Amino acid sequence: MFTNRTHILPRSPFHFCLRAGAILRAGAILVAAAGGCSSSPVAPTQPTTQSIADAISSGLTPPVADESLKAIICPPVGWKPEPPKVTSNHRHQIWLSKTGDTAYGIIYFGMPWPFGTSLVLDHFISEMKKSEGEATLLSQVDDDKLPGIRFEAEGGLYRIRCNLMVAGFHGWAVYAGTLRSRPVNPAELKLAEEAREQTRVNLP
Repeated sequence: MFTNRTHILPRSPFHFCLRAGAILRAGAILVAAAGGCSSSPVAPTQPTTQSIADAISSGLTPPVADESLKAIICPPVGWKPEPPKVTSNHRHQIWLSKTGDTAYGIIYFGMPWPFGTSLVLDHFISEMKKSEGEATLLSQVDDDKLPGIRFEAEGGLYRIRCNLMVAGFHGWAVYAGTLRSRPVNPAELKLAEEAREQTRVNLP
């Protein structure tokens, strides 16, 4: 169970923002010249009466603004929040299902340069491999509706289904995660994915 083991992302995959910040800053101009740093703005969206009703009917808590994550969140009802993992440049919050086999999570992170989602995804997978011993990118799709990248990845212990979004010097990874060693609980995964889809980022 997630509660008795290292969490979904044992070391945040965005640890690179801190550890390799100097390297990224030094190479920022070169990366930009190569076209890898463009980022689309993520428009903030406030919860509407309909979105609140949709969340509640889906088994989620009513949407609320979380300033520390700069996002509007709606975790599944009854899921327990874990103590957040916080550094000067990122905050990682996880909510665990009652079984501990499924999680809904948000990583909010700062970047030394306004990198695009493709470059951030590369570092995400690289850090996931370092922290879990292996990492496989199973799929990725650009989605203009986010806007950002939807991707699935497997590490040594976990499988995540993630929405990755960036805006200027800020970024978010909003995911539904499951343990690879246990059968997927379809009902829990559906809730986690619904919470992910109802999450709105880039609060002013």
